[in-house]
Amino acid sequence: MQTGETRQSVKVWDAPVRLFHWSLVILFVLSAYSAFQDKFGSYADMHFYSGYTILILVTWRVFWGFWGSETARFSTFLKSPVAAFTHLIAMIKGEPYREAGHSPLAALSVVLMLALLLAQAIMGLYASDGMIFSGPLSDDVSGRISSDMTTWHKLLGRILIGLVSLHVVAILLYALLKRVNLVGPMITGRAKHVPSAIGPALRSPWLALGLFFVAGGIVCSAVFLL
Repeated sequence: MQTGETRQSVKVWDAPVRLFHWSLVILFVLSAYSAFQDKFGSYADMHFYSGYTILILVTWRVFWGFWGSETARFSTFLKSPVAAFTHLIAMIKGEPYREAGHSPLAALSVVLMLALLLAQAIMGLYASDGMIFSGPLSDDVSGRISSDMTTWHKLLGRILIGLVSLHVVAILLYALLKRVNLVGPMITGRAKHVPSAIGPALRSPWLALGLFFVAGGIVCSAVFLL
């Protein structure tokens, strides 16, 4: 960090984003754990309902990425790969990031994780082991397609576990090497930025709740009614 520069607390993350984040953490752990257990009884239910809820949450996050708070909107934080590389170089040099919210590098990671989680949850709906466990939409496609979906679902699950592990390692490295706490802001909603950072505009939690019900309605209709 540049000398003589102090930081001030800025409200960065709204409550809906923070609730989404920690709910997703819990559900991903449950989903990953149950994936390596026998698919019957409580483990089958755990895997289905955690994956189903992840699908609703990610759908909501996509909505919030268009109509949510400033730091949650894709149009605000999503930058080009060149911007991400430039930020990486600046970070290596120790230059502080002056904007509130995701850095360009973190933004690409967020979008990648959301896309992969969405694909993983959708494929799970069509997956089947051919014996005990079947997704709710597996009967709507041929056995060949369901088998392919199952294969890709298992592979992508391992990839996601690897990406999440890298995410955790990055958080630890930030804390140990740069003395930057990335976990605290996702709990309190506030982060310390240099004075040039401007507090973002945050949207109403009631709008977030309404969009959550819309996301749940869309997913429920697609899974159980169509």
